[in-house]
This record gives sequence, structure tokens and C-alpha cells, in this order.
Amino acid sequence: MSLMATQPPSPRRASSGFSFFTKIKPNKDNKQPSPRTLPGRRSTSRSSDKNQPVQPHNAASPESEKRRADLERIHHLLLVEVCRLEDEFVSASKIGRRKEIGQGISSTVKVMQRKRGKGAERTTLYAVKEFRPKNPRDSEAGYLCDIKSEFTIAKSLNHPNIVRTVQLCTSNGRWNQVMEYCDQGDVFGLVQRRYLKTTDRLCIFKQLLRGVDYLHDHGIAHRDLKLENMLMTNEGYIKIADFGIAAVFCGDHPGVASSQGRCGQGMAEPRKSPPDCSGTISYMSPEVLARDKDYDMSKLDVWSCGILFLALFFSGNPWERASMGDIYYARFMEGWKTFFDRFGDATIDENCHPQCGEIFDVLPSDSMRRCILKMLHPDPDRRCTIKDALKDRWVRGIECCSREDTEGPSEVIDVSKACHMVKAKLKVQAKHNHLPPPVKRLPQHKFDMGDGTSRYD
Repeated sequence: MSLMATQPPSPRRASSGFSFFTKIKPNKDNKQPSPRTLPGRRSTSRSSDKNQPVQPHNAASPESEKRRADLERIHHLLLVEVCRLEDEFVSASKIGRRKEIGQGISSTVKVMQRKRGKGAERTTLYAVKEFRPKNPRDSEAGYLCDIKSEFTIAKSLNHPNIVRTVQLCTSNGRWNQVMEYCDQGDVFGLVQRRYLKTTDRLCIFKQLLRGVDYLHDHGIAHRDLKLENMLMTNEGYIKIADFGIAAVFCGDHPGVASSQGRCGQGMAEPRKSPPDCSGTISYMSPEVLARDKDYDMSKLDVWSCGILFLALFFSGNPWERASMGDIYYARFMEGWKTFFDRFGDATIDENCHPQCGEIFDVLPSDSMRRCILKMLHPDPDRRCTIKDALKDRWVRGIECCSREDTEGPSEVIDVSKACHMVKAKLKVQAKHNHLPPPVKRLPQHKFDMGDGTSRYD
């Protein structure tokens, strides 16, 4: 059936995403200087953080109201098929899996499987995101539009490094989004376990860039890229998840009839976003936090990817927020100011790049440092694109175990029996093991007999 205004109310995802400022416990084996540290914990939503001077949750900013008005204007155009969750899926807790696997400010995630089907189709597990009840302050059209926009964008995407979205359902007056299940959970949890090697971190980063490049090629900005929104499968593939505040900055929205459920249709001139503060504070770019002009949404994603690399490499975010009030960001900007004073508008190359502090100085190579600094250029107009980053010589040299396209696995041949001409044309696919080591538990011994006496008395 089509999603109409008469359907049960669909709780709206918080405009700021799930997290505020995240810092993971530093790796004891990492001798490099650690960024700003906080106790290892999952971050909370910006909109729920009472200490934030940004627009409070109970007061909608003019910018967010404008975005909501734009969405509501196309509300009746977004076409979505909906089914009852109980008709198609059953809780995986009935087969021994725990019911809930995640919980955030605006939703709960549980594991389910299909009621019908044969073989693998019947046993395949799905992650089902159940949205929370609507906020009384929000209009019916507003949160319906948010649910429809998130689902239609996510459903239209088809890439090895993006979570596959399956269905939108209703259950007991709640909206549910059915998605691909990633067994290893989010990358935040994996980084906390402190087992990832440098090759693992670099491969994860390159998979992230490939997924974001696909999004940007199809006119979509994620706007909330962070460790918590990157999931890992049992094969070690990274999947970008959570399109709650994603936006279409070029072309038609995938939910309108003319797009036929596909992204990247009607591509034209890119559109900028009016000032807002959506996303996660520590991953936001300085122009977004400034909130003084329209901004390029794709350049926000580029900045977030740069921060994400540092979070992967150092097991923590380099600063709390990209504003001069933050001492760590201020030190970072001192390097850029010196660079601008000396070289003006010069581009970063082998002979010329800013000295932005100890964290960047200890990166293993100059080429790595230059690429990340290009992604973290404070001027969005001079910041590189994701495609520029992928073309960088250092990034091209990173071995990645995930395929680049959506085609099935390539044919396996015995290269020892192939002629040299065939070998020269082969594209070698790296094989990594990004999975965490198994948890080792020592046997539990109970020496207390319970009556205050010793068995040897």
C-alpha cells in the first residue's frame, strides 16, 4: 500500500543524528600523542545535550523550519510502498538471537527474519529500525515526510559499501525500516576493542571513501558520517548506514515518481543547504558550525571523512568542535594561518603544506598527511572532493579488500596456470581479515562452598 497521511504517525529522527562528541579510550600500544580524551563511551545526540549552546531541541531554528517546509512541499509527491511488519517478518529472538541490538535517541534496532521463503532467504537476518513516537510539537506531514525521505533515499542506493535497505513497515502504530544486517556491528565498537592494525584502518578508510563517492556521484550527501554510522559484515566489508539527515543536493529526490525509485536522476547544478547545525558536533565542518551562510553539503562529508580518518588512526577525535573556542582546533588553525601568511593561495603539494601540530606530524608518511590536510582545508571552496581524495596517489596505493562495484564476485582462476598476458590483465583483489579476535573467557571456578567452611577442614 502507499504511504498516506492516514497511516500511523512516524517518529522523526532527531535533526542532529545520534551523537555529540565521541572519544574512545586510547590504544595502550599506540605511542603516538593522543587527541583530546574523554572516557570511552558512545556519544549522545547534540539535540539532547543540555550543555550545548547550539539551538535547543525545543526551539526550531529558522533554518530547520525552512528545510522542513521544503520537505513538506514535496510530501505528497514521495511514493512509498508499506507493509505490516508482522506479515513479512518474525523476531529473530525466537531462534536464539537477542531481540535488540542497538538503541539511539530516535530509534531502536532489533534483529528479525522473514516469515516465508526457502533456504537462505528464510534464514537471512535483517536489522529492523523501529522509530520512536512522534514529538507532539511536530506536524503529521513533517514526520511522515522525514520517514519517507530517509527510506526512499536509502532504498535507492546500491553499492558494496552502503547498507542495503529492504522495506518500510508499520507495527503497533510504529514505523519500521528493514535493512541489511551487519553481524560485526559498528566501527566505533571495533575501534574500542583496540585490535585493528594499520592495514585494517587504511582499508576501512578507503571503503568509506568509495561509499561516499558513490553517494556524491548520485547527488546525495550523508551529513552524519562517523564511526557509529559505519557497520562491518562478517566478510570485513564496511557499510555506511543511517540516512536520517541525508539530503539530495543535486538532481531529483529518489522518492518522486519521475525518479522511479532511483537516485542520480535529473542531475543538474548542485544546490547548497541553508545554514543549520545537523549532524554530530565533533565531525562538523567549520562553515556548518558558523551558521552564517549556505554551505556545500558534499564538502561537509569530505571534512567528516577527514575527521573519521583521524578517529580511526588515533582512536579518538582530534577536537570537540571546529571552532576557535576549542584549544585543539585553535592550534590546528595556527598552522593554517602561518601557511596562508607565507604561501597565500598556494595548493598543498610535495613541497608545500601547513604544519598543523603534533597529531599530524606523527602520521606515518608525508603523502598521508597531505591528503588528510586537503580534506580538512578550512575553506570549503578549496577543500578537495571525495573523488580528488580517491585519486590521490597515497589513497590509490591502499590495498582494499572490498570490490568497487555492485556486480557479483568475479571468477576465480588459477594464476599459476595462466599465461603472462592473462596475468597482466587480472585485477588482484586484496584479502584482509578485519574481524575482531574471539573473546577468550577463562573457566569460572567457585571455591566458596556457601556455608563458611572449607572442604579441606
